[in-house]
Amino acid sequence: PPGALADPGRLDGTVWRLAFSTEAATLGDLPREANVVLKFKDGGEKKVDYELEFTEKVWGLKRITAESSYTVDPGPLQPGLLTMVYEKITAGAFGTTIPVGLFGMLKGRANYVETVWFDGDFWIDRGFGLDGDEYFNVFVRDDEGTARTGEIL
Repeated sequence: PPGALADPGRLDGTVWRLAFSTEAATLGDLPREANVVLKFKDGGEKKVDYELEFTEKVWGLKRITAESSYTVDPGPLQPGLLTMVYEKITAGAFGTTIPVGLFGMLKGRANYVETVWFDGDFWIDRGFGLDGDEYFNVFVRDDEGTARTGEIL
């Protein structure tokens, strides 16, 4: 159940990559070389890096990272609702990590992942576009350091 995401340590050390979205703007507005990745820190600190990664460097960028704190609602109203609060925005560019002052206005801003399905391998969330239409995003677990067999899940 989605509320199980709130179990202590459930997300620690996991990495989730956006694989599919029913909303064209979610992936369509990103550069073709970009992907959304959620990297949860180990140690129970409730920290996550919300990243926009580039497979090829775009304008010298490798990634833009919103270092964030997070909470997960155990329920009963919105079980599995992940709330991320941006603390620091950095960019990996030209082989180094630099703070991005332009994004300083985002500090303290919250972003939400409304979980509708979670089984440890797939994480599906939903949202609503500006026009009120419901959409879904599918994240696939992609922990760093795990062997990649090339098999499709």
